[in-house]
Formats: sequence, structure tokens, C-alpha cells
Amino acid sequence: MFVGLLIFGVDFTPLIAGAGLLGVALSLASQNLLKDTINGFLIVLEDQYGIGDVIDTGTWSGVVEGLNLRITQLRNSEGKLITIPNSQIGAVANLTKSWSRVDLNVPIDYETDTLTAIKIIETTAVEMSRDPQWRWQIIEAPKVMGVDDFSDRGLIIKIWIKTQPAKQWMVGREFRLRLKLAFDRAGISISVPLQYFVVRDRSKYFLDNQKT
Repeated sequence: MFVGLLIFGVDFTPLIAGAGLLGVALSLASQNLLKDTINGFLIVLEDQYGIGDVIDTGTWSGVVEGLNLRITQLRNSEGKLITIPNSQIGAVANLTKSWSRVDLNVPIDYETDTLTAIKIIETTAVEMSRDPQWRWQIIEAPKVMGVDDFSDRGLIIKIWIKTQPAKQWMVGREFRLRLKLAFDRAGISISVPLQYFVVRDRSKYFLDNQKT
């Protein structure tokens, strides 16, 4: 048949070239599909994350809403649903696996009595952890780690609050509110970034220029 068509001048070159390109495309697609499937299998087997977990891949972050052997779907903070081929997922930070934590840096003014500020932070955290509304969400006694840094914002005091999975944001917001109110009652200000300006006396410079 092909010989007969060739006799009548039918050119098969475009057809052969097209078939070759289609074969290459199918080969690449199958390789990507295989990579997606293998990585998806490992994600599920190793229980790296599951539906409802909050993860950060370095490029994307959000709540896992869909997961199968080929893709992972995340809902980000803007409400967008992001579909990611599993082969594109490498290192993953799971923010809600087993437990979560409020990791809070509290900046206070350098002129504030440091020990008083630490005591207020500790008291506020303990009171919240004993509050019937919040104690079920806080699974360990809060830990004030102490003075963590000196910065342009002031003295940085770090506190850790271990929570139930995915409860760190809610607990963190409530603790910040309580701490602000406690600081207000004690007359302690949360510091803001500081800048120092040095103003030099340039009058002598201008007088010298006028003389010349």
C-alpha cells in the first residue's frame, strides 16, 4: 500500500516527522508522570503530610486540600487553590504535624526593667494556659526562653507556646492581645525600630569658606 502511494507521489515525510515528535512528547509526558507517581507514593508512604495539614515547600505554602499519587493541591492565604505536580515537591515543612508552636519574639524598650517584663510575659502565658477556654489548645506549659537578641527594635524576649496542631495562630493572636493589655497596665511599651542621627556643628566650616 505504501509503495503504491509512493508511486503516486504521496510524501510521507511530514507524517513520519509528526509521528516522531508525538513519540518524543509521549515519552517525556510518561517520564514526568512516573516521577510524579513515585514522589506521590513516597509522600503517602512516609506520611509527610495529609489532607488538612499546613505545609510550606519553600515555593508554595497553604492548607493541603487535595492529595493523590500525581498532584498535591494547596489552598493559600489568599484563597487560591494551587495544584502542584508531586515531582516538584522536595523539602517540606509541615507546620501542623502532631503539634504546633507559637514562636514569639517580644521587643521591649532598652530602658524597661527586663526582669519585670519577663515576669509579666510568664504570668500572662501561664494564666492563658489555665483559662478553660484555651487550656485544651495549649498542651505544655509556656516557656519564656529569656533574652534572645539585641536589635534596633530593642531587647528581644522569646517565648514558646506548644499547641494542638494548627492552633498556633489562634493562640498566638490571643496571647499578643493579653500581653499588650498586661504591658499597658504595667506602663511598659512595646518598642519600635530606633534610629539615631548625629548632627555636627558645621558653622566653622562655613566661616572658613567665607574667609577664602
